Amino acid sequence: MKIFCQLAVGALSLLSVGAVQQQADIYYHEKPILGPSMWHFNPDGLIIFAPNGDVLKEHPKKMLCKEYTSYDGSISEDCYYYTWASDGHKYVWAGSMAGDHHVQAFDIDTGDYAGYLDTCSTPLDMEYHPARREMYVRCAQEDTPGGNPGEIDVFSSATLSSDLPMIRFNATRRPYGRLAIHSSMGPYGYSLAYDQNYISEMDLSSKKISGTYEIPDAYGGYDATYSPINQHLYFRSRVCCTCNSTDADTESCGRSPGKPVMVKTGPSKSDQEQIGVCSGGCEGTRADTIGVVEFDTVNKVFVDNHNIKEGTGWGADPVSSPDGKWIVLLGNDGGQYVRLLQAGTNGESSKSSIRDVAVDFEGGVPGKTVVSDVAFVQDKNRELLIVGASTDNNIVLIDLKTFATSKINVAPGVVESTGGGARNLEWAIGTDYVWINGGESKEAYILKIPEGIESAQIDRTLTNIAPGNMLFVNNYERMRGAASAQGLTSSMNAGQGVSESTNPTFSSSLSKNKANTEGSAPPSNESNVLSIVAIVLGALGLVAGLGALVLVSNQKNSASALALPPKLADVEEAKSLGSKRVN
Repeated sequence: MKIFCQLAVGALSLLSVGAVQQQADIYYHEKPILGPSMWHFNPDGLIIFAPNGDVLKEHPKKMLCKEYTSYDGSISEDCYYYTWASDGHKYVWAGSMAGDHHVQAFDIDTGDYAGYLDTCSTPLDMEYHPARREMYVRCAQEDTPGGNPGEIDVFSSATLSSDLPMIRFNATRRPYGRLAIHSSMGPYGYSLAYDQNYISEMDLSSKKISGTYEIPDAYGGYDATYSPINQHLYFRSRVCCTCNSTDADTESCGRSPGKPVMVKTGPSKSDQEQIGVCSGGCEGTRADTIGVVEFDTVNKVFVDNHNIKEGTGWGADPVSSPDGKWIVLLGNDGGQYVRLLQAGTNGESSKSSIRDVAVDFEGGVPGKTVVSDVAFVQDKNRELLIVGASTDNNIVLIDLKTFATSKINVAPGVVESTGGGARNLEWAIGTDYVWINGGESKEAYILKIPEGIESAQIDRTLTNIAPGNMLFVNNYERMRGAASAQGLTSSMNAGQGVSESTNPTFSSSLSKNKANTEGSAPPSNESNVLSIVAIVLGALGLVAGLGALVLVSNQKNSASALALPPKLADVEEAKSLGSKRVN
């Protein structure tokens, strides 16, 4: 009996300790959860919005970025972000080039600034590997004197204090480039550089280059995307071209007078060196005939290459949908079309699925890329592509089931484009809202699409918004856990034939105790002690159950308020878990 009493007292003490611990760290137990939100990184800092445009949290630039000397010698205190991504469960990451180059990390639930991590020079691109729980950062150059001897930096979402080895290309130049990381590739990833005519395969375990694959006739590669459906990598090739003459591939050599180069593509192709330029200066010229290269990451072979609609120009940037089903080519055609491909079977070309959709943006220059961004809206009822351009204020909506199109002017009555250098778009996943920036006019437009493309309309225009970039963020791990708990609770209750609000164990205990007290024979002391222990243990279970129920209820309410689909976690492999994969 003494032992039973000690157990009872011990169990009750656990309740007391738990209560004290909760009060000792209110932040941990009661921290406010932002939920699904749109994060806007801009020169003035970071603003976090609800999907409908309400401000949830702000970080002014003085809290995030230190004063520095800019490239022109002037003193600046503006933030300078070039890449950003979410890991979907713990942090939102942003590459900062405001003075010292580093990566900032923010708590995904609260938006709190957790801190920064030094990184290599000029962070250009970020990709998260969910199976490894590691964020990979592609830089333009190593920074050995600063302690960053590689072009690929790696951070663990488990702890910001970890110091993982970097991946180095052993290049003496400044190899600007992109990378592709995905859990379906296993422990491997791929990177490209504008001035290297090969794909670099990275062993993510050893943090070393495990192989290279030469790109036929190319000078290099740059913008890239990946489809887990066929496990193919799609990337834009870079070539060399002639310049600085009337019959050259391009009239201007840019900021340089040109140099002897080997032109391997187009009408100027020759086995002799000619005066010309390479890489970005040749995009959209008649030498840009390779276009987008399709590479099989399973068999390590080049499958095909794709250009844009014949007669409209040459060259394109590839973008894929979150699920990898669609590959969109943003062509150097002055804004005439977008070319769509569907990912098929591994090892087979995507060419058979090609479809060109007219977008007809205004103000574009032939040979230039006008379509600057896209967003996919994919749920059980809709499969839409939203297209934006930097040259005018029209947004084109494409129904990917019928390929019907519709246009909306985000700033009617305004002649000049409000997009500035680029028009950025981002779908708030699981809602009817697509965000569109207007950097030139310091505006943001919230497009609402309650049904199909014809139902779309501008729901709200935000003003005094600094030019920047948007990222939709949600804690998908939290949502999945809540959904699993909800499903388990429903399953258990269904098996016992009770409602979710009933606790059958506790009710049964009370009934038995009542029966014992109503009997003619008084209960023994041992029975009393056992009853006390049972009640205490039941109370502990009830406390834990209520905690889980609160978590589930909060998640359920959050999802219901935004009409989130039940399989939202299926898109977690998307770049930044947003509405497209842009690498």
